[in-house]
Amino acid sequence: MAMKDHEEARIQAWKEEIDTELVFAALFSAILTAFDVEAYKMLQSQSSNNPTVVVLLDNKFQQVNLGTLAAASSTAAVDPSTPYAVAINALWFSGLICSLAAASISILVRQWLNQYSSGLTSVSPEIARIRQFRQDSLKKWRVAEIMMLLPILLQGAVVLFLVGLVLFLHQLNGTITAIASVLVAVLLFFILLTTVLPTLKDDCSYQSPQAWGFFVIFQAAKRPIRSLCRSISAYATRILGLTSEGYFARLRGRYAKRLIRKLAPFANKPNTYSWVARERILVEASGPALDQHLLVEADATFLEDAFLRETIRPCLNDMPPEAAVKSFYDIMAHRADRIENGVPHFDIRNGRAESVAVFTDLTLDAVARTRGIPALRDSAIRMMRILEPLLIRTLPLTYAHFCRVFFAMSDDPDDKVRNYAFSILYQQVSRNLELADQYSALGCHDLAALVKFLGAARHDPTHGAKHFLDACDLVICLATLPSLAPAPSGPDYLALHADLQGTLNHLRAFFDTPLWRRDPNLLFSLARIASRLVTLERKYPRVLEDAFVDDLGSFVKEARALFDDGNWEDKLRILEVSFAELSALRRGAEQSPIAVSPHESMKVFVGPSTSGS
Repeated sequence: MAMKDHEEARIQAWKEEIDTELVFAALFSAILTAFDVEAYKMLQSQSSNNPTVVVLLDNKFQQVNLGTLAAASSTAAVDPSTPYAVAINALWFSGLICSLAAASISILVRQWLNQYSSGLTSVSPEIARIRQFRQDSLKKWRVAEIMMLLPILLQGAVVLFLVGLVLFLHQLNGTITAIASVLVAVLLFFILLTTVLPTLKDDCSYQSPQAWGFFVIFQAAKRPIRSLCRSISAYATRILGLTSEGYFARLRGRYAKRLIRKLAPFANKPNTYSWVARERILVEASGPALDQHLLVEADATFLEDAFLRETIRPCLNDMPPEAAVKSFYDIMAHRADRIENGVPHFDIRNGRAESVAVFTDLTLDAVARTRGIPALRDSAIRMMRILEPLLIRTLPLTYAHFCRVFFAMSDDPDDKVRNYAFSILYQQVSRNLELADQYSALGCHDLAALVKFLGAARHDPTHGAKHFLDACDLVICLATLPSLAPAPSGPDYLALHADLQGTLNHLRAFFDTPLWRRDPNLLFSLARIASRLVTLERKYPRVLEDAFVDDLGSFVKEARALFDDGNWEDKLRILEVSFAELSALRRGAEQSPIAVSPHESMKVFVGPSTSGS
């Protein structure tokens, strides 16, 4: 059935092409005939009918003024013996013959195709054999090649007519001839250019029958040259296989490698004699780029959010990362309401919040595809800049997706990407703790990734101290979300305990470093963490080890001594109050009649799960 539909579509396309050519041939033949009627008179014998001869004979017997004789002479016809008369008639009559030949052959081919299609309406096996028999006959008797001859005849007729027209005008007026010559030259150059370009440029769409003829001739001419290049390349390969030593041997091998490299693109390219064969080779070589263009064109055609979410987005996720990123940029470029400094902006008025959420999810997908790929480092940073204004408006709709992507990006191998991703993560989560609490049960907060990040940030000499403290603050903050209650001794509970203790150990080690002593601005973050520790201790009695609390007290005293100049009094006061509250909480826990070990007391602590991220 598929073969039947394909063959019927091909035959119908041929018939439509023939109909178009017949109409053109009829109109062109009619125009050309009118010119031929006047042109053939140039070839007639004019010894008795030439007005010039009549005037000269009358002048022998009657005297007329010279002005009358000059006027009569100016109306003389072209001498039939001149080359112009012969050339004009030869060109125009040849064009007429070519046009009539194209029309005649078109009628014949139309009849052949009608005969080919007759009696093939069924899909039975017998009819399928008949159809295949006729199709083989079409190939054997070169019907397709005869079809390609028709437009070549018509184009040739046009060229002959135009050349003859220029010669004809040359006998009348030089100015008109110059103008006509320029226009004809432009047209002929265009025809020649569109005939040659498809052979020289693989992606050129000017694939006409005359271009195909030039393509076949050109490919046939390249075949012996390509064979010679292959032979030279094979000989150079054999030279490389020789195991001789010495300077000249190394020099010979180096030039042999260079020769093989230069000949490889031409010698290894297969000989193709059809548009389809060459097209398949090109499609296989540029598949990802074509997929990219296909998705962008499809989205630009429909401009529907549902189509973007349900069709374009899954296809982008299946594409190679480089092609997916390029497609993302193209889609955002024609979807954005405006672009400022390279960043697309979307208007959420008129109920477009859901639409912008689709663009946010698309951007998050693209950011995730860049993880761990050094070549896409700049693209990752650029897309995160695009994402920031989108998150301000759509974070409640895309929070879970955002967390999955950016917790993973905080573990990216590239320092710049990792730090920028964490900055966005910390900014969005710390400002939307109520939203984080709503989604905490979904396990989208990967505390293990944060612990790994802060471990690397602690040794980063650039912005590591600030990012380290922010990461510690975020871990403790997420660990104290009230809606999470992992089952005691369960996997989520054990993961939470390990992540929390790892964070506290890193923080304790940070107290012993000189980083905070050199930068008093870190007191902002340290004061915020101290207040979080109080909340943590209240949620989970004795979660802080004695050594950690002692180091915290030493840190608070040393900070007071170093920065007691009045500029940091509010932060120092927060540190001192937080340490006093921690001490009071621990004294109250020690006076409890039931001693609770640090490990057992974790069972009453409420915190997020990390294993499911």
